[in-house]
Amino acid sequence: MKNDRKSILVVDDEETIGLGISEILKDEGFEAAYVINGPQAIEEIKKKNYNIVFMDIVMPGMNGLETYREIKKIRPSAKVILFTGYFKDAEAVINQGIKEGMIEEFIRKPYFADEIVRTARKYAQ
Repeated sequence: MKNDRKSILVVDDEETIGLGISEILKDEGFEAAYVINGPQAIEEIKKKNYNIVFMDIVMPGMNGLETYREIKKIRPSAKVILFTGYFKDAEAVINQGIKEGMIEEFIRKPYFADEIVRTARKYAQ
């Protein structure tokens, strides 16, 4: 298995969550990086071939769907898994993402470590 197949970018404006997810993934043998917002995620994607992106939907400035669209222009093969804890606020955004065929998988916060790992393994094949 090529190493870059296990390269994951985590995007979340809440540092404890972003770092938490990236640490869970590192513990499972993935190479994981963490950024705090959409523009940083886009810069990272330009620099490195991440094949999986775990991304919060509700972020200040550029939200998860806007960031997703830009990531897909740069890395069409990247799998993007969106998550959020504010389901009421995110419902319209999630529905839009589903309509555009953008949501591969969706995880609600609070997430469980095994859910993150299972999803990462599924897309790292």
